[in-house]
Amino acid sequence: MQVDRDHATTVAAEAFEAHGISAADAAQTATVLVSADARGKHSHGLLRLPRFVRGIEHGNVDPDGEIAVVSERGGAATVSGGARLGPVVASEAAIEAMDRADSHGVGAVGVHDTNHLGMLGYYTDQLRKEGYVGLAVTNTEPAMPPYGGAEPVLGTNPIAIGFPTDPPFNLDMSTSAIARGDVLHRRENDRELPEGVALDADGAPTTDPQAALDGTIRPFGGPKGSGLAIAVEVLAGGLVGAAMGDDVTGTYHTEDPCTKGDLFLAIDPAAMGVPEFAERASAFLTELTAGETDADHEEIRLPGQRSVARDREREEISVEADLWAEVRELADRE
Repeated sequence: MQVDRDHATTVAAEAFEAHGISAADAAQTATVLVSADARGKHSHGLLRLPRFVRGIEHGNVDPDGEIAVVSERGGAATVSGGARLGPVVASEAAIEAMDRADSHGVGAVGVHDTNHLGMLGYYTDQLRKEGYVGLAVTNTEPAMPPYGGAEPVLGTNPIAIGFPTDPPFNLDMSTSAIARGDVLHRRENDRELPEGVALDADGAPTTDPQAALDGTIRPFGGPKGSGLAIAVEVLAGGLVGAAMGDDVTGTYHTEDPCTKGDLFLAIDPAAMGVPEFAERASAFLTELTAGETDADHEEIRLPGQRSVARDREREEISVEADLWAEVRELADRE
């Protein structure tokens, strides 16, 4: 079903407020979730709201937690999120990174003691819109093995990169063959997985989303995706004082405290001595997308180009009827 975007944001915010979240935090989190739905990233949209609420009910979200810089030197800082809602903490961390980039050319801000932040590319999109090169990584509960392994000890560990260009470039990808949120979305909508992306609990290939959630998801590209996932585990976990590997909890199973971490980088192109960076990069990307296409494609699109346009243009979002009914119920709406 189609729901007016502003109405969806209002109802989602009411659902958070009904569970003890401040109006400002509720509005920020609702905006991030609805933006994901507007972009067609339903695995990180309103589908996540009931899971967020369960985290609040389990006591793993602190509505009054303090977001504070706990370590800093120059352009680098580490922020404790005070166990506030992830989108609220991530937004504050992105602002902190921009402020430090203004002073030092580069801002690198790590985050621990936070919760699931929703769609990672939302934050690099905010950074790039403000004129910065943005990079963000986050780790998640174990869901896939390293290349050559059998036990899930790595998260799906997304990476996002945004450039302040026209056309927009906003890469947002997991290091797994399929995002865990996409597996969850397919389970909720009785849709099978593509072949080759997941194993069941016995290590056999499966297209059943629930079997994949009980088993493991494979890294994309074999050792390439595995290597990136390991790097993200260390950057978003160890480097910022958060957990790594088997010690990461609370991003999927919200009855557990969330122990993952995030890392945000904002780079001021002028600090690199290239004040015309945006113009040069935009010209390159425009030339890139104007190239000849292969037999299987009608156009060349940049990472995030279509989703950014959707977010800007869509006044309605698509929501499953059962999910919308659940969101309304959580907001105490009949």
